[in-house]
Amino acid sequence: MIRLATVTDIQHIARMATETVQIMKEEKNDQWDETYPLPEHFQHDVENGTIFVKELDHEVVGSITIDRDFSEAYSHFSWEQPIEQTMIFHRLVVNPAIRKKGIASQLIEFAEQHARTKGCTSMKVDTYSLNQKAQGLFLRHSYRPVGELKLPERANPFYFYEKTLI
Repeated sequence: MIRLATVTDIQHIARMATETVQIMKEEKNDQWDETYPLPEHFQHDVENGTIFVKELDHEVVGSITIDRDFSEAYSHFSWEQPIEQTMIFHRLVVNPAIRKKGIASQLIEFAEQHARTKGCTSMKVDTYSLNQKAQGLFLRHSYRPVGELKLPERANPFYFYEKTLI
């Protein structure tokens, strides 16, 4: 079951994120670290009603934030669908102990359906160039690479993707 997250879910989501940061470090991927994402980010998402969790046997095993909170970086690209008709997903996280069971895919498919119910014509997402797992996941879900952008605070670029939903 995928449902809207509550305040009581934040500790579970934050734990999964912390465990994911450790794995990312081992993989030499610094997209996430001790400063992002933090419980405050998930708290903000809960307050805004934009974070959803996947439950298995009454246990939170993944989460995804779905909103229209685009960073300025998104203005650098020529998108197939206008930003005004788009949603973005971020902070996709799955319990590392049960990865490779399709949970991330279920959360992405949920995000796409959620965007459709809001009248959106596309979904957008970005990831750090070192995050090869996310890149593969997005490509498997028919996200089209739109471009890359080097941010001053990072050594490597971010990749941006779009999927038309109509």
